[in-house]
Amino acid sequence: MRVLIKRFDGKKFWFEEFDIEVNSDETILEVLDKIRNKKRDLAYRSFCRSSICGTCAIKVNDKTILACKTKAIDMAQNNEIIIEPVDRSRVLRDLVVDHSYIEKAYKDNELWFVDKIDFTKENIQTPQELKRYDKQTDCILCMACYFECEALDFDKNFAGPFVFTKYFRFVFDSRDKRDKQERIELAKKNGLYNCINCQKCIMVCPKQIASAFDIKTLQNNDKNPPFAVAGLDEMNFF
Repeated sequence: MRVLIKRFDGKKFWFEEFDIEVNSDETILEVLDKIRNKKRDLAYRSFCRSSICGTCAIKVNDKTILACKTKAIDMAQNNEIIIEPVDRSRVLRDLVVDHSYIEKAYKDNELWFVDKIDFTKENIQTPQELKRYDKQTDCILCMACYFECEALDFDKNFAGPFVFTKYFRFVFDSRDKRDKQERIELAKKNGLYNCINCQKCIMVCPKQIASAFDIKTLQNNDKNPPFAVAGLDEMNFF
């Protein structure tokens, strides 16, 4: 298989070509490992190798994927794959990009659980209450949705799809004691209504989370919307 990798040394970008044998069950990450055995200065991220840590997001043939989860054969076009660092990010070296936005997003959007501790009883919830937001807890912060988000091309201050999925997780958690509308107001300040509904976040999420749906649902549950959100009147969870 012909593999083209976009590289960066801190000053310039260039493509480097490799020809390697690829088995049908090998992932993109395993292909990178093979290449790195020959090219020791190739830089990329990998930790868990099991689609949990979210650090190995890269762009392959113009689509953001997790390298550890995606088979090379599934991405190949004419027995060729082009591997690049993800879009809408600052490249540090080769395929390694700056992930510091995750910490900033958590702080700016106050994405943490708020509880009033009562040591005399458990803070419990029903299975039905858990089901409201259970899928959103699958987010592994790989930022694949963020790297593909076209809304960022128009609004650099748009928080990004995964951020609003985190908002969803807290807004619909019955145990969280922060006022729901207060959270939504903060989400609005960070671009809740600036989503252009391109659906790219849904197409690339390795955990099949529909962040576009999460955004629309938060909009629908906004008691003070800047404009009406059509077609979602039936989704009132409050």
